[in-house]
Amino acid sequence: MNPTDFQAAVERHKADMLRMAAQSGQPENAVGTPITLPEDEDAIFFPPENGAGRGPLQKIDPEQDTYDAFRAQNQETGFLRIQAFAGRQVAPVPNATVLVTHTFTDGTRRFASGVTDESGVLDGIALPAPSGAIAQTPTGEMPYALYDIRVSHPDFRTEVFQQVPVFAGIKSIQPVRFLSDHTGP
Repeated sequence: MNPTDFQAAVERHKADMLRMAAQSGQPENAVGTPITLPEDEDAIFFPPENGAGRGPLQKIDPEQDTYDAFRAQNQETGFLRIQAFAGRQVAPVPNATVLVTHTFTDGTRRFASGVTDESGVLDGIALPAPSGAIAQTPTGEMPYALYDIRVSHPDFRTEVFQQVPVFAGIKSIQPVRFLSDHTGP
C-alpha cells in the first residue's frame, strides 16, 4: 500500500471511530450532551498532578472555554482505556460505570460512558484531542485535551479523576484502584 492510500485509510478509520463513539442507543448518551453530575458525598477526588487546571504549556484556563470552542480546537482523536481493580490490582472490577466529561463555561458535557468488562477494562474510548503536531513543536498551546473521569460501582466508593490529559493518536490508560465503601460488618 502506498503512503497516500495508507493515510487515507487511517483518516477513514479515525472518522469511523469518532462516529461510533458519538452513536448510542440512547440519545442522552451522545457526545456533547449536557449533563448534571451526581452529588457523591463519599466520592474520592484525584486532582490534576500540576495543580488546579494549569499545565506548563497552557495559555488559557481550560474552564474558560465553551463547548463549541473546545470542539473547534480539538479536531483529532485520542483514546482512553480504563482499568478498574479492587485493592492493589489484585481483583478486576467488572460492571463499573464510567463517565467521561468536561466542564465548560456553558455547562458540563458528556463525552463517553460505558461499563467495564469481566477484566475490569473499558477500552477504545475515542475522545476529541488537539493536533498531534502541537506536541511535536511546542507553540504555547495546550497539546492535549483534559477530561474528568468518574468511575462508580455499588460495592465501592466513586473515584473521580480530574483533568486527565488525552493526546491525539495516543491511548491514555487510567488505572482505578477501588476502595471498599463498606464501613460496617
